Amino acid sequence: MQRIAIPLLFSVALPFAATAADTAPQSTQQVYTYAVELDADGRIASLEPHGSAPGPTTSALAAEIRDWVFNSGAADGASRTFLRVVVDEAAGGGHEVISATTGPALAAMTPPEYPMRDQLAGNEGMVVLRLEVAADGSVKDADVHAATGTVSRAMADAAAEASRQWRFSSEQVGGEAVASTLLWPVCYLGPWSSASACSWTGPDAQRFSSKTVLPLQPNVTVTWTAAR
Repeated sequence: MQRIAIPLLFSVALPFAATAADTAPQSTQQVYTYAVELDADGRIASLEPHGSAPGPTTSALAAEIRDWVFNSGAADGASRTFLRVVVDEAAGGGHEVISATTGPALAAMTPPEYPMRDQLAGNEGMVVLRLEVAADGSVKDADVHAATGTVSRAMADAAAEASRQWRFSSEQVGGEAVASTLLWPVCYLGPWSSASACSWTGPDAQRFSSKTVLPLQPNVTVTWTAAR
């Protein structure tokens, strides 16, 4: 039998396609990551794009972020974190912030396997991983926090196994690298399914897109300004 390779849509690699009403302009969710240096008062001392090449919203979003205030985990010193911002970009220009979370930044990753048996069976859905990231950026532990759709045990195990090889750039509090715990979504979809089907429920029954990575007990948190 001929083997059929069905591409995997992975939450950190490909854009999230949102379908709008016929009368509204099309929009796309994108992820922007920034390295943020904070002073002891939680004000931004330095803000730089991190990772892949900046997109069209980078400058406007950075100007908006500079007005934000953060709660830092440092009692008497500066902090360094990575700000992951999910924005909805309208086709005609402009953007809307969907979520903004802090934590370590992904430095190296291996995409999880999409088991052939599950591809042929049409099994799809979301695996939400709970990752324990050590201060040195390695993944100390990875467990399946939740699964949705028709995700099989093999799909969930493949996501967890791949994540144990990932590496992160760690946060720093008071000049010292710190450990973190993250909820990280992995979306398995075939080529004919919409990425908008991949969403997940976090703490307090909040719904998140496949782009949102959620820190648990974060070292640094965002305080929204009145302007937002």
